[in-house]
Amino acid sequence: MSKPVVLDTHILIAYVRGTLGDGGKAGSLFDALREAEENRGLVVSAATFWEIELIRRSPRNDLSALPATDALIWSLRSKGVATVPVTPEIAVHAVCLLDEGFHKDPMDQFITATAISENAALATQDRAIRKWAIKSGAPQLAPLD
Repeated sequence: MSKPVVLDTHILIAYVRGTLGDGGKAGSLFDALREAEENRGLVVSAATFWEIELIRRSPRNDLSALPATDALIWSLRSKGVATVPVTPEIAVHAVCLLDEGFHKDPMDQFITATAISENAALATQDRAIRKWAIKSGAPQLAPLD
């Protein structure tokens, strides 16, 4: 997979924690992310950092192993991970996904619209997103195995 890869929030958290695992075979998510990382093709939506801050405020949050969000952003950028702002076009596209049968989670809408806008694969384990992407044909999905 030579195209950029947008990380959803849960994949980003696992990536930062180093808990993705290598999948044990060629073509795994780990391989796709490693290849994208080597090609400076990892991408994170600005909306993801908003979601991380929301999770931090939850009484059940499990983000203690992550650095503070501003430090996380700096660390990712220093490693070549691109952070993409939520542009007006991405915001409108995110809402228009509803017209295409996408579910109502706004963070999933922003992250998916970012992947489509960036012509990137989307790394997500979210079943609803994966099902919709397979049905609609976009965005391309990063492998999970």
